[in-house]
Amino acid sequence: MSVLDKALTHFSSKTVRELYVPEWECTVYAKNMCLEDKAKLLSRANGDNASYLVYSLIYGLQDDKGESVFNIGDKPKLLKYVDPDVVAKVANFVLSVEDDEKN
Repeated sequence: MSVLDKALTHFSSKTVRELYVPEWECTVYAKNMCLEDKAKLLSRANGDNASYLVYSLIYGLQDDKGESVFNIGDKPKLLKYVDPDVVAKVANFVLSVEDDEKN
């Protein structure tokens, strides 16, 4: 098996990750985002770091049924009225490449 095959197998075998957010009193789940997905978020954010974080929540979070937690109409409220530290924490969880297996 080539290194590329191993890399593809590794990514396809990753499970959905979960995070309990005490400030929101709920558990959210992160989709597995590839580099292309993250590049689309960066492009959409057009250099605005806050928008990049918010887009990661909109497009990367799911509930326990696999449904999106937020939609694009939520962006203004997420930018203005939600604790930025919590947004950053959850966005970092979505965007992270942490592996379930510890080396």
